[in-house]
Amino acid sequence: MTILFAQCVMCFRNAEMQNLAQSAALNAGVFVIALPLLAGIGVIARLVWRRR
Repeated sequence: MTILFAQCVMCFRNAEMQNLAQSAALNAGVFVIALPLLAGIGVIARLVWRRR
């Protein structure tokens, strides 16, 4: 579960200075932004796998 909350250094430092609720919202936002990228990588990997 910790991989879902991976952040860049700037986001991590910003979250460190906030309270727990704001930090959780920032983690959720990072996950929401990363979700389309991960889905795209999955689609490309599936296409490559099928053409192999």
